[in-house]
Amino acid sequence: MVSLLLEGGGSRGVYTSGVLRYFMENNVQFPYVIGVSAGACSGSSYISNQIDRNHTVNVTYASHPEYLSLRNYVKNRQLFGMDFLFDRLPNELVPFNFGAYEDSSQEFVIVTTDVSTGEAVYYRKSHFPKDVLTLLRASSSLHSLHPLSHFKIAY
Repeated sequence: MVSLLLEGGGSRGVYTSGVLRYFMENNVQFPYVIGVSAGACSGSSYISNQIDRNHTVNVTYASHPEYLSLRNYVKNRQLFGMDFLFDRLPNELVPFNFGAYEDSSQEFVIVTTDVSTGEAVYYRKSHFPKDVLTLLRASSSLHSLHPLSHFKIAY
């Protein structure tokens, strides 16, 4: 089985988004996709087959003050506006297609870190289809730059 591994890192995430766009435009689907942080965020839009979503989120909104700013850090103790990124953007401004995500036959795994042990924790879409935004937020959280994100079960 050919799989797709998507690494984290904001700048790498923009590059990854372009590669995923090419895959979507050419109907290239991998049966197993795994990602962490920015890679998981980009991967979720790939799984839901939203061709323009990654570009809109990562390029169009990158200059928005709620996306990334020192003001966010001073006001909310988070450099990136986590509520903006994982609530307002996917639920209002650049809607995430939850139905397409859940209905996709591709297996998608979001990687987080257990803050107590430092170990990677893997969450499969097939086990947690409704928790994508919570898991993406946890995967993207940097404990020194954001308050901790919690999730109920390790799998």
